[in-house]
Amino acid sequence: MAAANETEAGHKSSMKYRADIDGLRALAVVPVLLYHAGIPGFPGGFVGVDIFFVISGYLICGMIDADIRNRMFSLGDFYKRRVLRILPALFVMFLVTSVFAYLYFLPVELEDYARSLASAVGSVSNIYFAGTAGYFDAPAETKPLLHTWSLGVEEQFYFIVPLLMLLVWRAAPKHARSLFAVAAALSFAAAIAVSYRNTTFVFYLAPFRAWELALGALLAIRFFPAPQSEFWKNACGAVGMLLMLGAIFLGSPSSLLLMISLASIGATLVIASSETGASAVGRLLSLRPVVFIGLISYSLYLWHWPLIVFQRTDQLLLPDSSGIAAKLALVALSVGTAFLSWKFVEMPFRNARSASKGMVFGAASMATASAVALCGLVLFVNGAPFRFPERVVAIASYLAYDPSPAFRSGKCYLATNRQQLDIETCMKPDPQRPNYLLVGDSHAAHLWSGLSAAMPAVNILQATASACRPAATPVSRLETRACPRLMQYVFGDFLANNKVDKILLAASWKDEDIPALSETVEALTSRGFEVVVLGPIVEYDSPLPRLLADEILRNSPSIASRTRTAGIRERDRELSRIAAARGAGYLSVYDAVCRDGQCDEFAEGDVPMQFDAGHLTAQGSALVGRRLSTGLTGKLARADHVIR
Repeated sequence: MAAANETEAGHKSSMKYRADIDGLRALAVVPVLLYHAGIPGFPGGFVGVDIFFVISGYLICGMIDADIRNRMFSLGDFYKRRVLRILPALFVMFLVTSVFAYLYFLPVELEDYARSLASAVGSVSNIYFAGTAGYFDAPAETKPLLHTWSLGVEEQFYFIVPLLMLLVWRAAPKHARSLFAVAAALSFAAAIAVSYRNTTFVFYLAPFRAWELALGALLAIRFFPAPQSEFWKNACGAVGMLLMLGAIFLGSPSSLLLMISLASIGATLVIASSETGASAVGRLLSLRPVVFIGLISYSLYLWHWPLIVFQRTDQLLLPDSSGIAAKLALVALSVGTAFLSWKFVEMPFRNARSASKGMVFGAASMATASAVALCGLVLFVNGAPFRFPERVVAIASYLAYDPSPAFRSGKCYLATNRQQLDIETCMKPDPQRPNYLLVGDSHAAHLWSGLSAAMPAVNILQATASACRPAATPVSRLETRACPRLMQYVFGDFLANNKVDKILLAASWKDEDIPALSETVEALTSRGFEVVVLGPIVEYDSPLPRLLADEILRNSPSIASRTRTAGIRERDRELSRIAAARGAGYLSVYDAVCRDGQCDEFAEGDVPMQFDAGHLTAQGSALVGRRLSTGLTGKLARADHVIR
């Protein structure tokens, strides 16, 4: 997305300016903007980034290839042009975003921001975000630099590919194209293989994205033949456009690699269609309004996401982030800001051809060092808590809450595929006490400590895993590979050889879970087990500690109550009816937290009931455990009757 055509960059090479590629940039950035802004109708808008990758590979590798062949390639000149093209607008965005982060972000959020800024400055933000994209990590809406992951991928590509191309063209010029094709195929094969184990790595990391840039590169170095006749040019362009539009309008994150592939292949076909003269699609993309959006696409990509984040977290523009007016205002502001950035930052620096390499690299080094030093200062002062009242700081500290000890992560709660259930710790029946088996996902794990403390006379076994519904058959595409293994062990080997007094099924239940839950309850009760379904808990659209801090800062005590996730109470009632019809008991966790339209938001003092949008803190679990314990040890409480 940061790749410039060589006419724009002021570099003379055999590559000619193509207006259709600027138009293709517009087709890439607009769906990303609308998708992130929440405008309906663009479920696959995220694939715009993949279109950018193909464009970058085509332009950058095409320029390098032409210069190497003409014996005029210089690494110093190449990196000078990259610095002038990428860094000025990027660092201006960093500066403005940092000011807003200081003004609005709570201490924990500011520390996270500082880490992400340091990684973005070092062109490794994709690696940083891949490493921090855990299940309990802060949501994307609170990370204003999340979008820089794609710049990290491109910048790593810019660093490696020129050296690789120089080496290959000197060592094996006759086999250069074939070697690049093999590298692209290996990258794609690796993406397929790893997608079954870790989709986060496939999304963020350059080795699994390199094939997309390589598609454009292979076209630029003429590994793929360009269509010659008008028919084939138009057919190529039309098919490419249909593939991209299909991914944009019909795509889904649940089919990530398929959508990425369709968009990348489509972009390659569209570029190829106008290689030997404009195709019909190329002429359409060359229309001046489309080209204009393409010209500002880099700045538009840079600015749109920080604006969206600060609107959603701090109502930067309008008090209602969910309304269509706020979304359209964000789109308009993003375009306006992008135009100013393009005109007054991008263009002047692109035209700074007389600046020496020493001056350019020196200024870039100073800016980088200053940004890293600023990040270090933020971390040194612990996120500058002096900006907020002490009570706000205390509440907001739970945004960094670590649930691992209470969940017994790595032993009884499997957060990753590599972890194994500790049978001795988690699943050992006690012959002296009743044995209850708690099975499910993280919403089961967050109940274990509270239930165990409230019922010391009961031995509560725990078999839980991330995104793992307690069902005999898989019910969610979110499930990790650890889930089916765990469920097979629990419902098969363990229950076949061990007696338990109650089986507790708990999860962050969704409507699509109901059929599998019904089947599981029927199967267990038919085997003579006493089953109790624990219903869903109240959830929020944002982390509860953030909402509670905002209530104090804005003197608006109803912020949290206004942002409860809709539909959970109704699902709770439906699950209660289903459990009763299948002969199971039911405990409403929702009613253990909420009654008469009011929900407990603090467990005790300034300790929030939940540390994120739905998971209980240890103190919250203790409170809920006490309220549920009577229903478990005595009469089973239904959704409309919870002893408090």
